[in-house]
Amino acid sequence: MEAMSLTKRNWLLGALAVFLLLAGLLGIAFWSQPGSLNFESVFGRTVLKERLVGQMRTSLFASAEAEKSAVLAETDNASLEYAGQARAQADRVAAALVEFKKLARGGEETGLVQQFEEAFAEYRKVDEEVLALAVLNTNLKSKALSHGQALAAVTHLEEALAPFLGAKGKPGKAGDTAALALRVLVETLRIQALHGPHIEEVSDSGMDELEKRMNQADKQARSALAALAAQAGQAALAPALAAYEEHHTVTLEVLRLSRLNTNVRSLALSLGRKVKVLAVCDESLQALENLIHANMAKATR
Repeated sequence: MEAMSLTKRNWLLGALAVFLLLAGLLGIAFWSQPGSLNFESVFGRTVLKERLVGQMRTSLFASAEAEKSAVLAETDNASLEYAGQARAQADRVAAALVEFKKLARGGEETGLVQQFEEAFAEYRKVDEEVLALAVLNTNLKSKALSHGQALAAVTHLEEALAPFLGAKGKPGKAGDTAALALRVLVETLRIQALHGPHIEEVSDSGMDELEKRMNQADKQARSALAALAAQAGQAALAPALAAYEEHHTVTLEVLRLSRLNTNVRSLALSLGRKVKVLAVCDESLQALENLIHANMAKATR
């Protein structure tokens, strides 16, 4: 009896040893296969990839939205704030891309990552060009000058010319004086009215034509002022001359800022090249997301 128990125990120990050996060999065989991962690892990696792609898309569009706000902002502070937000969101895209590249498995996936990386590099290049222009706000500044100091100078001129516009005396001389004063005011208002079209104009040739018309009006106004000074005397016309020169000086600054055209140029870039590059980036991310979903489906079959 004792011998049989001993034999049975030895047999069980031998069977257990064989089982453990086979289990070990099977485990070694499984884990030694090239690229093999258990299901949990594959699933976790795929979920992380999907999350990173989603994060890149969300941050990419948030960056584009902030950039448009910077372009359309009406103050320097607002433009700078939105520009900072746009750059921060773009940095988040770049950080997520770095993490995704660590997980990429090669083949089609790596190709799509490279495609997005190239498109995103172009996106950032255009983005910086747009934001650098947007924060200067030269068109907004020229408009503010036109609606502020330039209009104030027109008011000063009108006040200074009021005595001449209602001049009384000999019919011929009084009529000439009023006509000359009115000519000065009309030509100044003509120049003022051309500020807006100049600020909105995109092309240099268009601005050249508008400035040509302004210069003609300036000559007419100065000619009328000279004739008026000859009639009324230089001292009597001094306030009107000072007001006209004030308007002329502000006009030159309006035109200088308008010529830089930063708001117009940034808006054109934002609605042109930027939109196209953004579309390419999004297409690449969408293709990458579709591939991840397809790979996950295969892994779970």
